[in-house]
Parts: sequence; structure tokens; C-alpha cells
Amino acid sequence: MIVGCVGVYGERIDQATVCIKRLRPHVDRYVVIVDGSVTEKQKQSLRDLGCEVYFHPWEDSMVKMRNQYLEKCQTDDWIIVHDPDEWFCEKFCEDVREICEKAEKDDLALLLINSHDTTIKEDGSRDESVSDFFKNLIFQKKEGTSYEGVGEVKEVHETLIIPGLTKAVRLPKEEYWYEHTKYWHEVWERAARNVFMAGGGNNAGTRNPSWRPLRDICDELGLDTWPKAREYFRKGDIDPRLKQWLWDNRFEGFDFDHEEMEFGRWYFEYLYPEEREFTDEVWEPVYEIPIGSPAELMNYVEKTYIELLGRHADQAGKEYYTNAILEGLLRREDLPDIIKQSLEYQQKVAEPPSIQGERIRIPVPVNVDLQITEGIFLEALKRSNVYWQGIKPKMDIGGFVFDSLEPEEKEEFLKWFYEKEPTLKQFLTKLSETQ
Repeated sequence: MIVGCVGVYGERIDQATVCIKRLRPHVDRYVVIVDGSVTEKQKQSLRDLGCEVYFHPWEDSMVKMRNQYLEKCQTDDWIIVHDPDEWFCEKFCEDVREICEKAEKDDLALLLINSHDTTIKEDGSRDESVSDFFKNLIFQKKEGTSYEGVGEVKEVHETLIIPGLTKAVRLPKEEYWYEHTKYWHEVWERAARNVFMAGGGNNAGTRNPSWRPLRDICDELGLDTWPKAREYFRKGDIDPRLKQWLWDNRFEGFDFDHEEMEFGRWYFEYLYPEEREFTDEVWEPVYEIPIGSPAELMNYVEKTYIELLGRHADQAGKEYYTNAILEGLLRREDLPDIIKQSLEYQQKVAEPPSIQGERIRIPVPVNVDLQITEGIFLEALKRSNVYWQGIKPKMDIGGFVFDSLEPEEKEEFLKWFYEKEPTLKQFLTKLSETQ
């Protein structure tokens, strides 16, 4: 079967209905997960559209909500998921059965679809763009398929786990896409939600030093869930400690800094601009980010990942490359070349399969017999981050040191090195004696 899936709360029923009306005639089932904010009238309107409606209480976890609709689907079903503000284009909806059938013949279990982003601005105009981002919204449910949270708190952002997945494909962006449509103020509110629930960024949690103080204040006010906090902020005249927190975190940055600044914009620019003057100064976001600062470099790493790999940077990679540039171990202009040497990039520019699109092989551990040659070995090394981040620097540094020795010194130096297993200080002393 082909099953459409969405999780929604009361305020966003109308948004979700746009995509449901487009997709429902072309799929076998439509599973909708609702929380306590959805009225009986709204539930009935969904049923009238041919949806199965299931209740799950809100738990401040996007991950748990997504796993709820997966539980209502069967193994080997094709799952078409979306958020309320994600609407598949008509052409995709019309072709979805053919797309899934071709994918199954090509032994594919995951299809990625391009995002067309639309922001409706305050004056009613629309800011539209075709992004470089492809999202994993179409997949075949295998035994054990689930969403798992990322980062420290693991409740807002997630990754899709499909056991045994070995390859995927990007659908052609000129033909198939989804519309990601949002109002300018919704972006700010969702930033506030992300910060409240998980510390912002990639579920930063306590890695964001401002998160725990925010939650401590909210706990004292009885705001222990996002719906409670959201309604409290919407009513206005918030506790002075929360206003001070928004003031202290008004600085543009990257990751959780940016979302904290947008938290303030949601309250002081959209909800209650009349409350901006609560100290001797007026609340304003501070946008300047110095070139070469950690926030600016992290933003550069993120943009490079999106441009070359079509995805957001994982936290480990983002922090590694940012710190490497900050510490002078890597030049920022070298980062694109390094990413292009990765296996993931090589796979993403591979020849597409018959379904049309871009094949992505996702490696899994296997036991195989190979005829290894020097060329194959070197080529495999050069496609790995291990080579560029670990092996190559060691080879270069070692080669530099070894080449500085006179020919007659090299054999004796090697013998001493392997027998002695010296400390760095002993190594430098020995090296200075040879010069």
C-alpha cells in the first residue's frame, strides 16, 4: 500500500488540508495523528477527506509524534510523509504510484524530494526560491524503520532509520518537489519552540548555556510544556526575567544563537512590539557577525554541506571543521575540496538508475573478497574523511620530517625511532642533533 502520513495540532489543520486534498486521491490510506488541541469538528473534517484519525497526547516531542504514524503502517508499505506546511506538487501526487513502483523495481527504499521554499512576508508579498535541499519524505517501511532524535535532547530534530538501507535516489527537481510555505512570524515562533523544547540548533540542550536558565524560569512559572509556554508568551506581559533573557540573547549567530534571537523577534516584533522598551533601551536584534568568528565559520560549514551534499551538516562534522579552521589546521577555502573527496559526495554525483534522479549508495558492513591493487587502495583512501583528516596530514608531516634528513641519516633515524618509541621531546631532541 501507499500511505500518506502527517501529524498536526489544531491551529494547523487548514494548512495540512492543502496537501491532504492533493495527495489523498492517489494513495491507499491517509494516517493523521492529532493531539488534544484538535476539535471533534476538525477530526470529522479530516475523516470526510478520507483520513484515518488517531489521537496521541502531545509530549513535547516531534520524534514521538512521527513514530506514531509509522506504527499505523505495515511493513513494506510505501510511506509518504509531510508536515502541515509541506505540500507536494500536483505532478508528484499524480505520479506517486508509478514513482513507488519504479523505485521498488530498482531496489530502492528511500526517495528524496526537492524543497521549494515560500515565505509570506509581513506586507503580503511572497519570497520564493528553489532550494538545494532534498528531504526524505518518501520511503518503504522496513522492519524496524523509525525516527530517532539527534543531538542531546533528541525531541525536535530527527533522523530516519531504515534498517538495511543501501541506496536512495533524488527525484528530478524540475519535475517533482514539495512546497514549504510559511508566514514570516511562523519562522520565529518555531525558533522559539525549538529553543524551549531542545535548546535550539541540532537539539543542543545543555551545550547551549542559555537553555537551562530559560527552562528554570519557565518551570517556576508552571510552563513545563511548549503548548503552555506558547500560550503564555502569546498573552503578553511576560515575567521580567523572561524579558531579560530575551534581551541577553538578542545576538545573531549560528545554530542556537540565531534561534534565540528569533525567539525575541517573535515576542518583541510580532506579538508585542509595544513592550520592546522595557529597560533604558529598546529591544533590537544585533545582526553583526564578524568574519572569522565561530558563528560565521559554522555558518560557512553549514552552507558548504548544503551546497555540495544537499543536507544540513551533522553536529560532529560542523564542530570539527569549524574548530579546524579556527585553529589554523584547515583553510576555509579548502573545505569544498575536502567534502568533494568524501564517499558521500562521490556517491551523490554517480550515474542515476532507471527511475531518473541521483543514486546515493549508503554503505553497510559486508564481507566480500576483493582483488586489491595499489590504485584501488589509494582511490578508496582518497574518498574518505579519514584520509583527509587523519592519514594525509600524518603522511605530509612525516614526509616533511623524513625528507629533511640526509640520505645517510635516514636508516639510522628510522631504527632509533622504532626501537626507542620516543616522546615528542625526545623526538625533537634527536631531530635537532641530526641537523
